[in-house]
Amino acid sequence: MAKHILKDVNVTVNGVDLSDHISSVEVMLSREEIDTTAFGAGGRERMQGLEDDSFTLNFHQDFGTAEVDATLFALWSSGSAFPVVVIPAGTTVGPENPSYSGSCILFEYQPLAGAVGELSETSVTLPVNGTITRSTV
Repeated sequence: MAKHILKDVNVTVNGVDLSDHISSVEVMLSREEIDTTAFGAGGRERMQGLEDDSFTLNFHQDFGTAEVDATLFALWSSGSAFPVVVIPAGTTVGPENPSYSGSCILFEYQPLAGAVGELSETSVTLPVNGTITRSTV
């Protein structure tokens, strides 16, 4: 079985490549758990409900032009949906390196947090409108 070490994850947010500012990434595929248990059942019965997918990105903050803060603040301010694409290893998508993409809205953004002498970091969770798409082409 092949193992994969994350070293070259490519992340674009609204077309801006912010990969060199990201310290961790999470692609979360989630569905609601619907309880379908009826009288007479010997145990719980369940079905999958609607998807509730998201991306969580941890950034090293950067206030430069077209960098982390400029990109995220503009998206938070607009309230509009924007594309997010995550590729596990570089930019070439294929059967062994799928891309995960979705249309997101930024509801919360904390541009600054930390203590004296610490690296300025910010974390955002980006809920997906609809579902995350996995592609190998």
